[in-house]
Parts: sequence; structure tokens; C-alpha cells
Amino acid sequence: MFTGRLPYGTQVPRARSAAAQHRLKYSSAITYNADVPIWVDGALKKALHPNPDRRYAEVAEFVYDLHHPHKAFMADHALPLIERDPNRFWKGLSAVLGLTVIGLLAYIVRIGGAA
Repeated sequence: MFTGRLPYGTQVPRARSAAAQHRLKYSSAITYNADVPIWVDGALKKALHPNPDRRYAEVAEFVYDLHHPHKAFMADHALPLIERDPNRFWKGLSAVLGLTVIGLLAYIVRIGGAA
């Protein structure tokens, strides 16, 4: 409902054995809809797990996790620096590129002086 896509794609009907079900890969709802909170995606992943033993035992647990951020789900999705703090990412990248340019200029000056 959040993405308009199936969480395991079209592979589920073909996964008839337990081994085939273990190979199924969950497609995160966040990939298709960035507005989905991280903990909601984690709750969905657990609720839709192919192995029934790894799903929620009670619907109330699922509903609770949908309404309350679960720290375990949030740890699974550590955002990259560019998404957490784009300003810091670009400053760091600029610093690395600047140092590279200075290093290359020093190398060229040294080679030019040797010739």
C-alpha cells in the first residue's frame, strides 16, 4: 500500500521449497517511498517475513511497532552521511578534492623544477 509494489516482487509463487523462500529478498518500502518511517519499514519486514516463525506472534505486537519506533528496526537502516547531513558530506568531499589538487600541483612543480 505504501509503495504500490510487492515486498518480495513476483518471486513468491515460484519459491515453493524452504530453501527458495530463504533466498527471497525483501524490497524495502523506503526505497520506493522515502516518506515511510524507518521503524514502519522494519515492522513491515518482520510482519511479511517468509518464515512464519520469524513473524509477529500477535497482531497487537505489529500494531504497537507501527505506532512506536522500535530501536532494533532503526539500527538496521543507518542513513548514509549524505542523507543525514548533506552539508557536512559536501564539505568533506571538497576538502579531500582540495587536498588532492594541492598534492598534484606540488608534484607538478617538483617535476617541473627537476627538468
